Amino acid sequence: MGFTIFFAMNKKLPFIALAFLLGMSQSWAVDPRIEQGARFEAKGQYDKALGEYRAMLAENKKNTEAYMAAGKVRMKMKDYKGAVANFRLAYGYDPSLTEAYEGAAKAYEAMGQQAKADAERAKIKGAKTASAAPAATAAKTETPKAEPAKVETKAAQPAQTAPAKTEAPKAAQPAAPATQTAALEDPFEKGKALLAEGRYAEAAPLWRTVLSKKPGDAGAYFYAGLTRYEMGEYDKAEFNLKKGLSYKERGNDANYYLAKINQKGKRLDQEKKYLTAYLKKAAPDAKFRKAAEDRMAEINAAANAAAEEKAMKEAEAQAMKNAKKTGNDKAKSAEVSAPQKEDVAPTATNSIANANALYADGYNEAALQMYKALLENEITPDERYFAMLQMGNIYREMRDFHSAVTRYRDVVREFPDSDWATEAERALEDAVWLEKHASELPRNKR
Repeated sequence: MGFTIFFAMNKKLPFIALAFLLGMSQSWAVDPRIEQGARFEAKGQYDKALGEYRAMLAENKKNTEAYMAAGKVRMKMKDYKGAVANFRLAYGYDPSLTEAYEGAAKAYEAMGQQAKADAERAKIKGAKTASAAPAATAAKTETPKAEPAKVETKAAQPAQTAPAKTEAPKAAQPAAPATQTAALEDPFEKGKALLAEGRYAEAAPLWRTVLSKKPGDAGAYFYAGLTRYEMGEYDKAEFNLKKGLSYKERGNDANYYLAKINQKGKRLDQEKKYLTAYLKKAAPDAKFRKAAEDRMAEINAAANAAAEEKAMKEAEAQAMKNAKKTGNDKAKSAEVSAPQKEDVAPTATNSIANANALYADGYNEAALQMYKALLENEITPDERYFAMLQMGNIYREMRDFHSAVTRYRDVVREFPDSDWATEAERALEDAVWLEKHASELPRNKR
C-alpha cells in the first residue's frame, strides 16, 4: 500500500519504477538525486540532470542506477556515443541489467551501426541465464532492511555463482565482468569513458598517467588533445593533437580538430591545410566528412568572392584613372578649341551605338537627347528597352533621381522578360533610395 501511494505521488518519475523493476534497491527509498535528475530531464534541462547523476557516481563509481539514468539522458540529447558508454558501464558492473544491453543496442542503431546493435542484444540471453539462479537465491536471503550497498554486493555475486548453477564448466560468461572491470581500471579506457560522459577535468590527468607508462603513445596524445579541446584549452589541444596524428584508430580525426582550432584562431591557411589533409584520408561516410566539405566550400566561396571584389576594385580604379586622364585631355583640348565639344554631339547620327559612345565619353546631355530621339522613331524592342535603361542611368548620374526611377519602372513594366529587366530592377531600388535621400545629396534640377 505504501509503495502504491508513493509511486502515485511520483508518477512523473520513471526512474522509481525502473529501480523497483530492476531490483536495484531492496527498500522503497530512492536516492533524491535520481528524483531531482528526473525532474530536470522532464523540463529538458539535460545538463543539470547529468550533474545529479555525476554527483552519485562521485560517491560510488559502481552505481548502475546512475549510469542507466545518464545513458537515457544522453539518448535524448542524441549523444549516442555517450549513451553507449554509460549503458556499457552499467552492465559492466551488473551483467544482469538486460535493459542496459538494450539501451546500448538502441544507441548503436541510432548511429546506423546495426552489427554492433545486434551484438549487444546477443548478450541479453547470456545475462538472463547468468542471473536467473542467483536472483532466486537473493530473493530467499534478502532482509527487509537491506541497504543499497548490499545490492551492489549482490549484483556482483551472481556473476561469480552463476556458472556453477546454470552454465557448463567451459561457459565464457563469468569472464566478462572481470574483463570489463579490468578495462575500467585501465587509465586509457577509463579516460575514454570519462571523456564520453563529458567529465573532462577527470579525464585529463589520466592521459598523463598513460604517457608516463607509454611515452609517445599516439592514442593518449589524441585523446588528451580532444579532452583539452572540449575544455576550451586550444593551445594545449593543438600540441597534443599534432602528436596524435599518427594514432592508427582516429589519427585522421586529429586533422579535423586541428582545423577547428585554427578556425577559432582565424588562421585560414592552416585551417584549410588541415581540412585538406582530413578529406584526403576520410572515408565517404566518415563522421566529420560532410562538415569538413561544407566548411571547405565556404572557404572557397569566400576566397572567390574576395578575388572578384579585388578584381572589380582594380577595374574601377583603372576606369577612374582613365576617366581622369580623358577629362584632362578634354580640358586641354577645350582650351585650344572650345567649339570642339559642341561640334561632335550635334553632328552624330541617331543610333544606339552613337548614343552609347556619347554616354561613354561623358556627353551625358547629348546622349540623353539622342536616346529620346530614338524612342520617338521606329526601333526594335531590344533597342527600345536598352535606350530607356540607359536614360535611367544618365538621369541617376545627373542626380535627377525622380526621372531615373520613372525610366527604370518603364523598363520593368513594359519589358519584364527582357535581358535587362533584372538590372533595371536593381537600379530601380537604388534610384528609389537615392530619390528619398535627395535632400542629402547634390542634385542638378532639370
